[in-house]
Amino acid sequence: MLQERFYERDGVRLNYAEGPDNGPPLLLLPAFDNRWQSYSSIIPELASKTHLYALDSRGRGRSDKTPGEYELVHSLRDTIGFIDEVIGGLCHIFGHSNGGWIGLWLASNRPDIVSSLIVGDSALDVDVLVEVGRGEAEREGNRKYMDWAGRPVDELMKVFSERYPDMPQEYVEIRALTFNQVDPEAYRDWVEGVLDGYFEGYDGKSILESIKCPTLVLQAENGMISLDEVIWARSLNDEINVKQMGGMDHWLGIQDGRETAILSEIINFLYSF
Repeated sequence: MLQERFYERDGVRLNYAEGPDNGPPLLLLPAFDNRWQSYSSIIPELASKTHLYALDSRGRGRSDKTPGEYELVHSLRDTIGFIDEVIGGLCHIFGHSNGGWIGLWLASNRPDIVSSLIVGDSALDVDVLVEVGRGEAEREGNRKYMDWAGRPVDELMKVFSERYPDMPQEYVEIRALTFNQVDPEAYRDWVEGVLDGYFEGYDGKSILESIKCPTLVLQAENGMISLDEVIWARSLNDEINVKQMGGMDHWLGIQDGRETAILSEIINFLYSF
């Protein structure tokens, strides 16, 4: 259904997938260490109703590795170039986790290319996240991810079979293939606890205040966004809609067979204006 292609910007080749022109352009931006295939469960339905695009960030999937250039601003610039040169105009955006931060920054700085934005459980107050990221527990968790990144698929299959004993084989395979295609250096800021470097230039308060396009935040009940963050964000911009996804964790059901709920939210939102 989707065709994989490459887009090159400033000597960096980025892998993306594109579906048929079945409606308005919709760009999917994956989570931090995920490939576009992380959206496989929702792609068929979305591709039947939109002109779907899904972009791999540098150092993930089949996109080029660029050690030393994995801050959020690099992904922002890549995505702006992609929208300008490949999509060629306004598009809707759904970004999960890290993809949500890119989407928020885009909607703030380039309102001329963002029709609407759906944020999938991305922390709204990244200053809190920066402080948490300095802690040893958080850094240790990211060291584990860095160790997994780039390892052979057969080794990762064993790792994830043991880590997720109750998950189907397909899920284990997806996780193994995903980590096999991540550059370990993408985790450097997270392992060193210097997320202020990763988020350099990203001002959450100013971004939320300035967003004018229709925006929906999907808050997992057991995810990254706290109630305090929701209240804070709404105090800055009461036009931002927030929907709590009951019973969901950070993955919002996309990878555990419960994708119907998020599909309903995305489609209803896109066709509400």
